Amino acid sequence: MSRSAKPARCVECGRIIPEDEAPWRVCFICGDSICLVHTYYMRVKRTGLYDTYFDVVRVCKRCKI
Repeated sequence: MSRSAKPARCVECGRIIPEDEAPWRVCFICGDSICLVHTYYMRVKRTGLYDTYFDVVRVCKRCKI
């Protein structure tokens, strides 16, 4: 991490997210950074070329329905 870049922080609690985990610890809907404690999961229906299937994505508390 460069000195000018700010570390990723959880939008709920403000906890610093490690640099190597920051790219995949984001909300699928709004894109905010979330820690593992404040991670919720939502099922999303996807339609492929041959079949319809369900995928599980990470969301924050605000985007959880």
